[in-house]
Amino acid sequence: MRTYDILPTQATFPGEVITGFDQAEQLAAKARQFGNRGMLVHGQSMRRRGKVSKITANTPTGMELETWEYSGGEPTRTQLLALIDAIRTSNVDWIAGLGGGSILDLTKAAALHAPQHSIAQLFDAEIPATAASMPFIAIPTTAGTGAEATTVAVITDPETGIKQSLRSPRMMARLVILDPALLKSLPPHVIAHAGMDALTQAIESYVSNKATWFSRKLALKATAMLYENLPALFENGGTDRIAARNMLQGSFLAGVAFSSSGLGAVHGLAGPLGGSYGIPHGHACAACLPYVLNYNRTQMAHDYKTLSTLVGQDLLVGIAALLARLGLQNPFKGRTLNDLDTIVQAVLSSASTQCNPREMNETDARALVRELFTY
Repeated sequence: MRTYDILPTQATFPGEVITGFDQAEQLAAKARQFGNRGMLVHGQSMRRRGKVSKITANTPTGMELETWEYSGGEPTRTQLLALIDAIRTSNVDWIAGLGGGSILDLTKAAALHAPQHSIAQLFDAEIPATAASMPFIAIPTTAGTGAEATTVAVITDPETGIKQSLRSPRMMARLVILDPALLKSLPPHVIAHAGMDALTQAIESYVSNKATWFSRKLALKATAMLYENLPALFENGGTDRIAARNMLQGSFLAGVAFSSSGLGAVHGLAGPLGGSYGIPHGHACAACLPYVLNYNRTQMAHDYKTLSTLVGQDLLVGIAALLARLGLQNPFKGRTLNDLDTIVQAVLSSASTQCNPREMNETDARALVRELFTY
């Protein structure tokens, strides 16, 4: 049996984590430690549901909280530059992201780059760990991406369509607010996609070839919480309070785990395939997960048994049953497979694939992609 280091060689964690229903409404008071002028980045849904107005209404005397509405879609360089400009114009002390992974990625990237003298090399180099950054507060509104616990932001260049992973320990959230009330009334497909993204992250972190004792403990607990609570959250439209709390906390644990362990071939496949075929990331992960688990099965024999015990049946059977309950089918089955060479190279060059427990070569990657489009 493989032995594991206790801790990763380097790890960065959020400065403070607050959990509880309606805690997001106290944002300004909790952020006062960072300064009296803040900016809240949010999407249309949070404004329409009245969450933004509740947060701003609770701004203490002597503080100012501006808002900036995200236009939607995947975060782009254009949107990032617009947000940076707004931050500089308003001269705020801190910035908070209220939303899913896209908003959190955009906000953390802006928090890092706004104080810099130049952003000309935004896509060319990592910002040094010693560079100044603005305090970033993460308030996730989906139980899925784990972006509140990572130091990575994925930004798309609209001219080329290329997704760039910006990395810096300075993008770690200084404060995370896990408010289960924010999951209420989420569309079922959002709950399903985000939940499967989180579950995939937990499983891949657990079996990663860069895993440690620390990451595996968190990942295994996250897997249990996510697998057990996702159906209830999905079937009750986010109104199940216990399921909402457990899903949000499970997603956070998965984020902390994979931020040091990396992921695996599911994410290596889901990135290029989801982008090429317009499939939401969580749905792409859900589709790829069974195929990669089957591919890894012999290499992760002991872990496969552990995970099977956790779900109460053979792991692949349990995942298939979960996907059926969530109404998630393979969106690639029967579609025309375009530009296989490019997809395979993207899979093999992915940092996630490098963490897969079973080493993947070009022949393996081709076979997996073809299988995904056939069955």
